[in-house]
Amino acid sequence: MNAYIVTAPRADFTGESVGVHFHKGTAQVDDSSKEGRAAIEYFRRQGYCLTSVSDKDDEPAPAAEPPTELFDPAEHDAADVLAYLDSLGDDDSDAAAETQRVLAAEQSGKARKTILARGEQKQKEQL
Repeated sequence: MNAYIVTAPRADFTGESVGVHFHKGTAQVDDSSKEGRAAIEYFRRQGYCLTSVSDKDDEPAPAAEPPTELFDPAEHDAADVLAYLDSLGDDDSDAAAETQRVLAAEQSGKARKTILARGEQKQKEQL
């Protein structure tokens, strides 16, 4: 028997689709019955994400992380870039690294003074 975690295209979907109950965009289905096999094929045809469940411990196999697009300051106006920098916070090294990456991209790109000044201010606050 093969079991799958099914992820709906809408992450907030709670309800039933082809006899399978979804809660907050996910459901579990297996191929032990004719109905289950039909549901699996339907989900595949409709573009749902199916992740195999390990037979040993019935835990879902690690899902592949969707590729994340990096924030590119050149594609945004200054107000959006400043809002993004402010949203990063100051409390962890990941936020500091992302701040540095965005500022470096800004410096090598448009080099807008308002953004670079905010970056200098954030760097002083982190010290």
